[in-house]
Amino acid sequence: MNYARIAALSLALAVVLGSVGAHGLRPHLTPEQFNSWETAAKYQVYQSLGILALAIAYMAGVVHHSRALWAMRILSIGTLAFCASLYLRSSSPVTGLEFGWLGPVAPVGGLLLIAGWMVAVTAFVHKHKHEA
Repeated sequence: MNYARIAALSLALAVVLGSVGAHGLRPHLTPEQFNSWETAAKYQVYQSLGILALAIAYMAGVVHHSRALWAMRILSIGTLAFCASLYLRSSSPVTGLEFGWLGPVAPVGGLLLIAGWMVAVTAFVHKHKHEA
């Protein structure tokens, strides 16, 4: 899988969703719901930039390949789980659909993000140790 491409696509989607939230949804959401939408857009940008940086490091050969791949997989799944659950739950007033059952998904996504970055640390450390 080309994680640089996935990250770039995710960045484009984050801009679109951030704009939709700011210009289309804001009048229809409570401040708390809008804050959740904004949080999802921000985290999608942050994580996508991180995945893009990790993908570039992978292509440059400065990280342990299999560990970096695992980190990017975990980060991609974590980003999707965290952000999608926030987007869906906060947009309920507009969509008319109830996504309250997704409440536990955001914390699981957050844990995956933490785990993904910890695996990324090992991808850099492991590569460095083998070069010494």
